[in-house]
Amino acid sequence: NMIMMNSVLTVEERYVLQSLGCKDKAQARSVLGEMKMMLPVRSDLFSQVVCLSDKLEKEMIDYAYEVSVDGIE
Repeated sequence: NMIMMNSVLTVEERYVLQSLGCKDKAQARSVLGEMKMMLPVRSDLFSQVVCLSDKLEKEMIDYAYEVSVDGIE
C-alpha cells in the first residue's frame, strides 16, 4: 500500500477528479467549470466542484499523482 503524500484534496475531491478522466489540470478545470453551470447551486456536488476547481487553481497540486492514487485506503 502506497504511503499517502500530503494531499490538499479530500478523498471525495480526488474521486471526482479521477472520475472526470481528464488528461491534465487545465482540462479538469474546464470540465469542472462546465459542471458548475449545470448543477443546482444548493447541491452538495456543486459546492464540491467549486471547491475543487478553486484548489486546482490556487494550490500546488500534483495532478498526475492525485489521479493515480487509489482513493480507498
